[in-house]
Amino acid sequence: MEISIIFDTAFQGQAEGAVWIIQSDENRRWFDRQSNLDAGSAIFFPEGGEIGRDAILRSIWNLQEHYPDWSRINVYGAVLTQELVSELRDDGDAMEMENGFALVCA
Repeated sequence: MEISIIFDTAFQGQAEGAVWIIQSDENRRWFDRQSNLDAGSAIFFPEGGEIGRDAILRSIWNLQEHYPDWSRINVYGAVLTQELVSELRDDGDAMEMENGFALVCA
């Protein structure tokens, strides 16, 4: 299962299936217009209120618990750092994408 976590506060891209998107007025409007999202999709507030390393990791790990059959997690609006690559090594292979990064199940 392919899943998306969106940290971009003004997301205008395409996403379908299971999507967790960070709270903002613009993202709320985007989310409300979607008709092809998984029932478990949600708008979320990052723990601690900031989008940093810890919030990104917690979001990925929480998503893995909710969707144990995940095959790929697309993370939009976050930069893939070497520290994230190291932390996620046991979870899968991390690779940069145009607007973020992807974690592919090992």
